[in-house]
Amino acid sequence: MSEEEKIKKPNYVLIGCGGAGKLVAKQLLEEERKLVIIDMDPGRVDTLRDEGYQAYYGQVEDLEELDDLDLSETKTFIVLTPKADSNRSAIKKIKEKHPKSTIIVKAPDLMTKREFKRLGADIVIYPSQLIANTAIREMQNLQVIKKSRELYKELKNEDGRIGIFVHSNPDPDAISGAFGLKSMAESMDREADIVYSGEIGHQENRAFFNLLGIDLKKFETVGGVERYEQIALIDSAIPGQNNALPKDIEVDIIIDHHEVDLDQVNADFFDIRNDVGSTSTIVTKYIQELDVSIDEKLATAFLFGIRTDTLEFKRNVHTSDFTAASYLYPIADKELLRKIESPAMDPETLDILGEAIKNRKVFGSYLISNVGESGDKDALPQAADYLIQLEGVTTALVFGKIENKIHVSARNTDIRVNLGEAIRNAYGEIGSAGGHERMAGAQIPIENFGAISDSEVLMDLMERGIIKRFLFSVGIE
Repeated sequence: MSEEEKIKKPNYVLIGCGGAGKLVAKQLLEEERKLVIIDMDPGRVDTLRDEGYQAYYGQVEDLEELDDLDLSETKTFIVLTPKADSNRSAIKKIKEKHPKSTIIVKAPDLMTKREFKRLGADIVIYPSQLIANTAIREMQNLQVIKKSRELYKELKNEDGRIGIFVHSNPDPDAISGAFGLKSMAESMDREADIVYSGEIGHQENRAFFNLLGIDLKKFETVGGVERYEQIALIDSAIPGQNNALPKDIEVDIIIDHHEVDLDQVNADFFDIRNDVGSTSTIVTKYIQELDVSIDEKLATAFLFGIRTDTLEFKRNVHTSDFTAASYLYPIADKELLRKIESPAMDPETLDILGEAIKNRKVFGSYLISNVGESGDKDALPQAADYLIQLEGVTTALVFGKIENKIHVSARNTDIRVNLGEAIRNAYGEIGSAGGHERMAGAQIPIENFGAISDSEVLMDLMERGIIKRFLFSVGIE
């Protein structure tokens, strides 16, 4: 670099140009940033100059004394020397002379990272943490690639119609995941049906179903499982548990994000991961990896499925949920999303919410409420979502009798409580139960509370049993 080409007022100063520093310098040079490098190794400085960098030999203390260099316009100092003492001195010196500049610095360990933050560094890079995070991301990416290829083979190697089964009362995440699998199958010239039993009750779920116009078929109308060459189970992992499939059926494909005992899972292909917040995220990643065309309707469905199951990215959310959402957002129909998210509350849901508020019982920070007999299963999680917001409440559990089962829905904000585990311990022996740390649910056949004909006596017995089992599970006598 000639004297005429030298940068007199750099925007970036890189102190220490080892392996990591060289990569940073190369990137900044490619972006045509005004960069100056300072290093304590004369041989390295000579090499950098030969490669076209403006490099100086010097110590941290010499920053203001370098020939023909004015640091008044330097916006960012990047300190990457291998010595913690040198980096510590650099932070102090830069904060004293250039208090408005940004300081990015490397720390050898977590304790030093905290110290550098206290000294005034804006960004502290902790290499071990970065390596660990990168390794985890690469392992997750490798799993997505592997599972995507396995699923492609599973779909491609068979002919005939696929039955894609979801919850008995499907939510947007289940429907979206099934819709995504149906789109993948159709891209391979396979026909597929999305099958459910029960009802789509929650008014937001009904708005989602109606506005997007996704074709769902009731189990009673498809002519049984015999018509399908392949069976897929989405957002659920065990045949016969909250889905219309017979318990003894052989399932070909299972995709789910709920915690489940893998010893109970049996399928030619299964991908069950609780390191994501929604099944929609898993299927979105398949579609990205396999380069399946995604239209506005599917992107809108996926995005809404992710947002509802993560409670707008506030519950059980992981990095992959954010990256999936960022991919979907530019494609999705924002106006349609707004309409789905703002449906009117029907009178029955309002009544159930009122019952949940009126009948609440509080045990320390645990709130439990019995809404009695109900015809709307999806109003229970809405009531739990509402009650968890009450002051002093960290766990809300709402239950009610719907036909011949007791349905339980619970929400939790206490990091000391794994709600899914607590619900399984409380009700797993008498029904199907499970979930995540922050949200969980259960379904219990009413006959498990005894053959009692008097409905009032039965409801009282049921309430005492539900409350006692849950409180015992979380350690409250």
